[in-house]
Amino acid sequence: MTLGFILLGLLLNKPMTGYDLKSFFNNSVNFFWSAELSQIYRELSKLETQGYIISRTEQQDKKIYEVSGEGQEVFLKWLKEFPENLTPVSRNEFLVRIFFSAKLSKEELVNQFERYICQQEEEAEIYKAIEQKINSSITAGECGTDIICRRFTVRRGIYFTQSEMQWAKECIEEISKLQPEKET
Repeated sequence: MTLGFILLGLLLNKPMTGYDLKSFFNNSVNFFWSAELSQIYRELSKLETQGYIISRTEQQDKKIYEVSGEGQEVFLKWLKEFPENLTPVSRNEFLVRIFFSAKLSKEELVNQFERYICQQEEEAEIYKAIEQKINSSITAGECGTDIICRRFTVRRGIYFTQSEMQWAKECIEEISKLQPEKET
């Protein structure tokens, strides 16, 4: 139900269409929680059935969703009940492949780490652009708790990408020090 709570949280900002939600989602929480448009619409349907959101149809048959009073209550209750384990269990295909990469040549392995560093650099640039927008808002006097909390998540993304790049560079350095394996 986490996606449902994310949607409730986003809708608390303002009523939106499913498409608007997906756009807002892509430019905010998508860095730590992903969802396809079809998943968003399925979850909106569930939330409406549960009475947590209401919808109305406006111009050009656009369905606008907004949080009901009950939805706001259930969202705030969920928000206050932090999970016992704050470290998420992750599934990372890249790390699985690294775990078994002794079967690759040193060059192939270095290439994968270099690709990883490039992707992390691209992601870091996105985080930094978002952080600049947030900092501009703060400088302009829009310094509410919501903006500060959003900055917390962006800063975590920046630190995470920096850490991942450092790790990958250290791996490349270690690989370069390995002695060539003897053929049997």
